[in-house]
Amino acid sequence: MHKDTPPSSPDMNNQMEDEDMVYIGDVEEVIDTYDTGEIEDEDGMEEDAPEEGDAIFVFNGHKRGSVFCGSLTKNGKLAATGGEEDKAYVWNTSTGEIILDCVDHKDSIIFSEFNHDESYLATGDMSGMIQVWRMSDKVRVWNYNMGDATWMKWHVAANVLLGGSVDGEVYMWKIPDGDCKVFQGFGCRAETGAIFPDGKRIAVGYEDGVIRVIDLKSGSVLSSVSSVMGHTSTITTIDCHSDNNLILSAAVDGKTIISSSNTGKIISVLQSLNNREQNNSTNTDQVAGNSEGNNDSNWVETAAFCKDSTFQVAATGTVNGEIFIWDISKQILRQTIEQESGVSKILWKGNTAILFSTGLDGILRCFDGRNGQCIRSFKGHTADILDLYISENGEKALTTSDDSTARIFDISSLP
Repeated sequence: MHKDTPPSSPDMNNQMEDEDMVYIGDVEEVIDTYDTGEIEDEDGMEEDAPEEGDAIFVFNGHKRGSVFCGSLTKNGKLAATGGEEDKAYVWNTSTGEIILDCVDHKDSIIFSEFNHDESYLATGDMSGMIQVWRMSDKVRVWNYNMGDATWMKWHVAANVLLGGSVDGEVYMWKIPDGDCKVFQGFGCRAETGAIFPDGKRIAVGYEDGVIRVIDLKSGSVLSSVSSVMGHTSTITTIDCHSDNNLILSAAVDGKTIISSSNTGKIISVLQSLNNREQNNSTNTDQVAGNSEGNNDSNWVETAAFCKDSTFQVAATGTVNGEIFIWDISKQILRQTIEQESGVSKILWKGNTAILFSTGLDGILRCFDGRNGQCIRSFKGHTADILDLYISENGEKALTTSDDSTARIFDISSLP
């Protein structure tokens, strides 16, 4: 959640000097070819393990503070989690055995994720220290300090890592060589980013509400959605449609917008929760989801397109606990779900119409996106859930929480 993110790094001035940065073109080759540590024997569980609730396993290897992020391997057998204690771990999701202890970070871990073929793990903290570990022998093969970071993300199908900075630049590295390109900043934080399925572009949302589509090969800005016509405040979430054109975005201004990456044109303002301004959509007669009772403290924190080609919808979740499901083709509201607690993250299960949602009440919920019915709730966390990850095989869900634990839930029986 926006209010639950780790505190800013105290050392905002420890940035890399320009002369230390290497600008080279080798990363372009990786994009062009897109189409074609230490081991510990200790167990991840303490003697007095917390109650499992509905979880099939509880990992409490993080000894203190919040667990901010997590990811799973495709088969769900290994998890990587990182947290407030400046540590990240790779652990067995059945036994809790710690496979890799990712040391030497200096700030809260905000990224811990395997690359596309699981040959590498990248961990990154708020101070901008990034480390990459080779999974075959658990050895650190690369590290870099980009200065205070806002987000990090692996390329969808190449050994390329991207990251956004507090200063607004977007970095791209070829791994493990470390060849680097830096895409220029625009005077404000690069808050979030999403790579298009084609692997050639990235949509970046900024603190001032602007969204820019950047070509990963040339670094040029292909299009932008300006704050004059679009969002007027910090972008909280972005997702890219499988058609490689539509962008779903939301911001602290309460608006949810669908725009075109090809032209930068706003296709529809799906909702304006705070309803203080006139909607700028070209389809104002189709705008839905204005909540009269909401105030300026409500916005969409998380949003995602459904990947089921026969079910063209998107879901959005708000800090006030509402989940909206939108018909993309008609640009109208299909379902409203009242979760009763703030929504921290939503994910569709693979290419299905099954939607998962995590709440500030510590509950993981599963909904049928077609009718909005809750299929099942998974309990066990005693504090806010901060992150959610579903294994590619659709059998396990990983949640991380303010309660210092990460939990594994069996979702294999769900459709």
